[in-house]
Amino acid sequence: MGLVHALLPFAGAALLLLATPPPATADDAGLAVYWGRHKEEGSLRQACDTSHYTTVIITFYNVFGYGRYSLDISSHPLAAIGADIKHCQSRGITVLLSIGGQGGGYSLPTNASAADVADNLWNAYLGGHRAGVHRPFGDDAAVDGIDFFIDHGGADHYDDLARLLNSYNKYYDDHAPHLLRVIVIAGPSPRERRCRW
Repeated sequence: MGLVHALLPFAGAALLLLATPPPATADDAGLAVYWGRHKEEGSLRQACDTSHYTTVIITFYNVFGYGRYSLDISSHPLAAIGADIKHCQSRGITVLLSIGGQGGGYSLPTNASAADVADNLWNAYLGGHRAGVHRPFGDDAAVDGIDFFIDHGGADHYDDLARLLNSYNKYYDDHAPHLLRVIVIAGPSPRERRCRW
């Protein structure tokens, strides 16, 4: 019994080491994390400084379509995010902006709405800088690409949005697994509505 009690602290420490993921390296397939939904999660910089992730996905650009555009980052201080994006990128971490989410304030009912959203994403968050378009993360910070997290509604025109964004430049087009299923089964025929990623 005495030996078991003496070894118990070492066993606990070994389990703790096994539960802690190793730092990500360039050879890793990559580990991504969604960031921005809970203020308690710490800053974007803190997420990147853990060295656990190769990709950090900012959530959510969750109001779009019909000429409206809005970002919800759950009370994180917006002024710090631009510097944090650049810090993460300097560490070799890819930073994406996720569109959609669990809210209900988004849709792409037409090709024109897809073009409007692509224009806003390009000029407000990616590499564009059109006069009159507010850049929430600052003029000199840009995310590396867009993550599609379309949790409700139809898949109409998200393939158009992806193609339009890709036509601006070669940026990452990412998607949560359930989006692909939505796109594949939506539309007049699954083959006609398939989106190539």
